[in-house]
Amino acid sequence: MIITDTTSPDMNSYAGETDLIAFAGMRDITLPEKLAPLLIKAMDYLEGLAWLGYRESPGQPLAWPRAGVWLDGYELPSDKIPRQIITAQCMLAVEAIDGELLGSVREAAVKSERVEGAVTTTYAVADGEVFRPSYPAVMALLNGLAGGSGYAINSFTERA
Repeated sequence: MIITDTTSPDMNSYAGETDLIAFAGMRDITLPEKLAPLLIKAMDYLEGLAWLGYRESPGQPLAWPRAGVWLDGYELPSDKIPRQIITAQCMLAVEAIDGELLGSVREAAVKSERVEGAVTTTYAVADGEVFRPSYPAVMALLNGLAGGSGYAINSFTERA
């Protein structure tokens, strides 16, 4: 059962089944009969992101609602789930139709092939290995709400 009530200690989803049905309908996407597992898989992915701000309440079951989140110069209400997050969950739920969103991550082996007297080619993936999928459209939608997954070095330069 999908529970989207932010005041419930059993909240387990940002998007409801009606949100997913509307999202898919607008994009002519056919959904399977069971929607709850898709939404939960999408939630599992979203809960692994590094969100900006802080939880509205320390005992809440999910990362949102959050306080201290600013988007485009405006502070978001701390008692609401932003529409971008609901849409991102629906996007991920559609991706989950074809499989897992959180497959185990393995370091890709390096494979090298050499043709004598010609070219040497090095591949980042060996036969049978796959990269962890990424969802750039989802991350673009969540820009300003979730932090990056890499690292950055900030530097300042002044002219003397």
